Amino acid sequence: MRAKEMIPLMSGPPAAMARWAEICHEGDHKEDDWIATLRAKGVKAAHPDDGWVDRKENSVHFAYPQFDDEVKVGDTIALGRDDKFRLVTVTAIRDVGIVPPNLRYFFAEAE
Repeated sequence: MRAKEMIPLMSGPPAAMARWAEICHEGDHKEDDWIATLRAKGVKAAHPDDGWVDRKENSVHFAYPQFDDEVKVGDTIALGRDDKFRLVTVTAIRDVGIVPPNLRYFFAEAE
């Protein structure tokens, strides 16, 4: 979810609403800059390092990626957010679900 989509979720005095909108737009700009930097470095996707990441089997399902530029085996992806993330290398892609496609991207820590 983009930060600007959270603007209507708050209500309050006009000054507070204006500041809230400003904060949301700043957050989107910060994320946009981070994504541009990642893409410039050849990173093919980013996803929050959250419950969709299986840390035991080193895999992730792209439930809501920040971006996805058609990831293939050997590509680098970022897990996390603009203020804290790690880079990993995709080692395999498998459809693991009953209802396709339920792709999981298996990875190893990037060097």
